[in-house]
Amino acid sequence: MPPGADPTMEVMPDFTGALYAGIRADISAAANQTEEQVIARLEQTWTEGNNARVVEWNRIQEDEALAEADAAREQAAQDEAKRAQHEAEAEREKLEAEKKKPKMNGFDETSSVGDFLTPRPAQYAIQKLTNFEYVELWYFSPDGCKEALKSSRSIAENNLSITRIDDQLALRPSSAFKASKAALADHKLPFSIFLRAKNLFLVQISKAKWPQSHIDALSLFFWHLENHSIRNNSDIGDIVVLTYASRVRQDWHDRLKRDEGFNIGNINENLLWTINEEMWDKVRSRTWSSVRPPTPD
Repeated sequence: MPPGADPTMEVMPDFTGALYAGIRADISAAANQTEEQVIARLEQTWTEGNNARVVEWNRIQEDEALAEADAAREQAAQDEAKRAQHEAEAEREKLEAEKKKPKMNGFDETSSVGDFLTPRPAQYAIQKLTNFEYVELWYFSPDGCKEALKSSRSIAENNLSITRIDDQLALRPSSAFKASKAALADHKLPFSIFLRAKNLFLVQISKAKWPQSHIDALSLFFWHLENHSIRNNSDIGDIVVLTYASRVRQDWHDRLKRDEGFNIGNINENLLWTINEEMWDKVRSRTWSSVRPPTPD
């Protein structure tokens, strides 16, 4: 049979036939055996050879079956690993998508809106606070909040820009992240407006999750300035306090960025009185200019 053929399918040749007559005669003469003995020997030899081939065939088949089974198990394991990896990746992508998906918090069904609504500053100012950056107190004044409300009503007229909020990209009106042209520096605010603005400012930095130590220091800063004796003992006391507040708060933020922060709640009396002298020099200069006689031509 050809190589690789199944030996169990082999059929013993007819050793009694004419095809084997010459072989029988040669073996009979050489071995001094009868024809019947020669035929029996030929059949026995073929059967032994066939049995050996069957044993080898079965061993090969078993080895191939085992190899195929091992290969199938390995392939199944690889397929399972790929499936598990794909499922894990799909689950991670799902979780990431869930994290990025906007979520709406629940509410107390027994509650109602409060008796007072806190004014809402401009998105520009809120974003500044979220980034722990300096922003003028004007944005927290009644005028600043009124402009923010007016701007929010005309959002449809604004171009949109991409910005990052809470580690996510979002489309917002371009004007919402621009400084207002109407904004005033802190020292240019009327003192009563300064006090009202700082109150809302303190509320907003708490909502923006500023560190409590920073909130406490700023609260103490404003309290000391509001109650400083110079306001009662000087005609320009409010101007001096406003100028001190404007300059020091800006410097505080600049130094925090450089990791050189100081306790803003500690009022530097020397600096305050230096500013007082500076303001008086300006008053005297303006007074002198107004009373100085004209120079001759």
